[in-house]
Amino acid sequence: MSEERPLTALAPRPQHALRGDIQGLRALAVGVVLLYHLRPSWLPGGFVGVDVFFVISGFLIIGTLANEVRRTGSVRLRDFYARRIRRLLPAATATLLAVVAATVLLLPESQWPTIMREVVGSALNAQNWLLAVLSNDYGHATIGASPVQHYWSLAVEEQFYLVVPLLLIAAATLARRFNGRAVPCAVAAIAVVTVASFVFSVVYTRVDHGAAYFVTPTRMWELGIGGLAAMVLHRVSLGRAAREVLGWLGFAAVLLSTVLYTTEMQFPGWVAAVPVLGTAAMLVGTDTLLGRLLSIRPVRYAGDISYSLYLWHWPVIVVMLELSENERLSTKEMLAAAVLSFALAALSKRFIEDPFRRNRFGRHRGTYTFGAVLVIVSVVAASVPWYTAAGKLNRLANNTTLDADHPGAMAFDPRRPLPAPAGVPLVPDPAVANEDGPYGSHRKAECHVFLLTLPEDACSWGEPSAQKTVVLLGDSHAAQYSTPLIDFAEGPGRGRWKVRTMTRNGCPFTSVPPSEGVWPIKVCSEQNLAVAERLKALKPDLVVVSGMSRESYASDLKWTWNSREDMVRGYREMLRVLDAANIAIAVIKDLPRPDGRVSRCLERNSGNAAACGTPRAEAFAGESDPLVEAAAGFPRTKIVDLTPWYCREDVCPAVIGNVVVYRNNHITNTYSRTLATPLLTQLRMI
Repeated sequence: MSEERPLTALAPRPQHALRGDIQGLRALAVGVVLLYHLRPSWLPGGFVGVDVFFVISGFLIIGTLANEVRRTGSVRLRDFYARRIRRLLPAATATLLAVVAATVLLLPESQWPTIMREVVGSALNAQNWLLAVLSNDYGHATIGASPVQHYWSLAVEEQFYLVVPLLLIAAATLARRFNGRAVPCAVAAIAVVTVASFVFSVVYTRVDHGAAYFVTPTRMWELGIGGLAAMVLHRVSLGRAAREVLGWLGFAAVLLSTVLYTTEMQFPGWVAAVPVLGTAAMLVGTDTLLGRLLSIRPVRYAGDISYSLYLWHWPVIVVMLELSENERLSTKEMLAAAVLSFALAALSKRFIEDPFRRNRFGRHRGTYTFGAVLVIVSVVAASVPWYTAAGKLNRLANNTTLDADHPGAMAFDPRRPLPAPAGVPLVPDPAVANEDGPYGSHRKAECHVFLLTLPEDACSWGEPSAQKTVVLLGDSHAAQYSTPLIDFAEGPGRGRWKVRTMTRNGCPFTSVPPSEGVWPIKVCSEQNLAVAERLKALKPDLVVVSGMSRESYASDLKWTWNSREDMVRGYREMLRVLDAANIAIAVIKDLPRPDGRVSRCLERNSGNAAACGTPRAEAFAGESDPLVEAAAGFPRTKIVDLTPWYCREDVCPAVIGNVVVYRNNHITNTYSRTLATPLLTQLRMI
């Protein structure tokens, strides 16, 4: 998670049951979140808005359930879930169906499967786990973001409220059995869950920052804090001065979090306690000047439509970004997105939320049937284009055959360039270019992440008895050159060369670990030291190393080194180990950094690939390759420079020799194949 976080609103309560200041709190939260998504640099910590909503939700829902337990000794589950269906599902379904329609009408077909998969996950209230499994902590609204990512927080709530009513019923049952009072038992039960969830959140956030942001157990304590605040509020009597101080301190805590927090922090964890406790303080500090300010009519109205505003603002921003092909909206586009979001939210509140909330549907059976129909409609509506697009994309992905019409890199060969006829289809098709990566065609996908625990021959190709061995080391920018090496070992070089790859995505071959925020990432540097010892025993004839630039790590993964010198030193230390063991080394200079939207540009500019090239000055902007600098200190190390096969004097094209060159910031596997001759020649393998 550089990343802004996608958020969602919580279900609104009936207006008569709400304090005006609570609606004002919702307006505050929706305001900072909307600003954050429209222009993240303005409020870098605006993602804490979701934490504010979690606390409000716990305060209202758990507080209501606790009152029911106090009055009746139990919770009427059928009534509770029927209310949730009427208040949540209609507006949520309308937004999902609108996203399906907008995707089919406006967005490239290559994006349909991913978006429709997330629509299905959102309809089933499982979006948070889907994002956690995919380690998707890039929630910011930039090109490529899913327009329904924000449903993750709605899923968290609904999963939490599957458990809480049962927990309160169990607490009330125990109270009756042991002649105790139901409410204190309920408070104790919620407190236990809250403390356990908080501890888990602190621990797991350090283990897996990305997944921790989305999973339910790391968030339950935030709703629990709201519930505890509601259950103890009527037992606490605070003076006016104390309430005023508490309210303003809470307000300051939330606002400071929106300004000072960044996505580089280990969130949620203990860091989330500041906005969470700040929100709880404002809820407890009733009848204050702050509360009256939050209760003025325009602010309350923004709170009234906050649920629909959350549902609609995110897809509006994402779709507008996709259509503009920019990484952020212009000032005019930003204003248009805000106005459109408010308009859709107002219409949704007036014609969807309110009418369906008041409709009883013949009580429980009708409500549950209605809810099931809404879920089924969303799933079916998303599944049809998902299935259709997936079938087409699979057919395109299987059509990457190279022939005389597709010379690829050899069309740029400095000595004997091959002709590339005009008017032939590109390979791979731009719609599937981003999926055209290494190892898949050789059915060894596990080699993307080489582990020392893998079997000895897990990532090996060619005859085991071959005369020579070449080992490929580094991150994904090294792995992209595996295909021409493997093809050679299993083709023309069979019996003479065998290939072993020890590449690991996101792991440069350096002894100095990068950091994410303040936390060092040591797994790669530790494995590199072990790999070097294994290579000393293996004694390969050649080790080939490549890696992504420091700027790319900072931009794409938010991983940083203290300085360029640290990264160079780490590379130099690892190369020194190999050089001292008399192992021949070749370093492949990193490729030019393309515009990250190459494949989408090609989809939108069919027949005009020139529009999608990257100026050479931009492609090589920034520092020179630190690995090449480190290698310069070892005279026996060979530097492989493939730049002439990527770029002309002024531009690095998106398509060369009728082959799509790039997939995000890598080269396509198909283009990598066409680099075989210059690569193997410079490695002196042919």
